[in-house]
Amino acid sequence: MKSANFLAKIRILSAGKVSGNVYDLDTGEEYLLLRVESNTGSFSAVVKAEYRAILQDIAGKCFVKAQADRIKDEIKTRYGDEPDFPFKKFPDYAVFRNPQNRKWYGLLMAVLLGKLTGDEKDQQEAAVLNLKLAEEKLPALLKKADFFPAYHMNKQNWLSVLLNNDLLDEEVLAMLDESRAFTERKK
Repeated sequence: MKSANFLAKIRILSAGKVSGNVYDLDTGEEYLLLRVESNTGSFSAVVKAEYRAILQDIAGKCFVKAQADRIKDEIKTRYGDEPDFPFKKFPDYAVFRNPQNRKWYGLLMAVLLGKLTGDEKDQQEAAVLNLKLAEEKLPALLKKADFFPAYHMNKQNWLSVLLNNDLLDEEVLAMLDESRAFTERKK
């Protein structure tokens, strides 16, 4: 990116590492004052600020956390609940339980999309959150995209939600709140 008489060359590696250099176009040399923390000159401060803005822009656009990870983080923030991983065969399947009674209110897992859609040829892996909701809500939700009958759960009260960023986090979290509250009800 060119700015005044400078050029920033940014490298993004497949492992998610970002590095870069800034070059003075008048001299063709690397602008080393960018790397000197003790340099407090106003001109170099402007160059540093623009360089940081470039890196932040790249980070914001290229390194977005997966929706499943954002939901998992929000569960920890809202309730303080950590997932447990009870399945030896599926060690990455995260179960969220109400700590008062150990009842499940969420199951976060990666499944083949074809298992949800019925198209066994679709071998794409998808992040899914199973939630427990009031039975009367399920028919309307199942008519919408990204909602499926619960994968490997009782389909009377459980629903699988595809976490592919098509649904807003707030919508998923509202259902998650309801699912958790469902585990607090007395029969």
